[in-house]
Amino acid sequence: MTTLGRFRDVTARMDAVLVDRLGDRAIKPDGLPLSGAFFSPFVGADVGGKSKSVRLGNAIVTDNVLAPTFTARVVAAVGIEKDSFLAIDLPAEQGGGRYKVSKREPDGAGMVTFILSLNNG
Repeated sequence: MTTLGRFRDVTARMDAVLVDRLGDRAIKPDGLPLSGAFFSPFVGADVGGKSKSVRLGNAIVTDNVLAPTFTARVVAAVGIEKDSFLAIDLPAEQGGGRYKVSKREPDGAGMVTFILSLNNG
């Protein structure tokens, strides 16, 4: 085995251990657990304004609103496709719940980010 091959093997094992121990947990469509990093951005709009009567819809710049994401190792995320569902195993106040996968974005380095949308269908 070449030095590069050994490096990749060690790196893959290290990635697996780190993601499994430190990552957030999701449940895949097949019911199996998946470890990764969940990110649920929030809208931090100033809704008060000077008169304290600015409507929320007028205060939000929709270009700044990001979708929640879940990033996992490609080898662990096999079978998760667009329009399938992931259940994020976190309390609701931390963004946990059932999400629909609206897009897959592999990074080319062994990780894939799932762009999520709220959908309880």
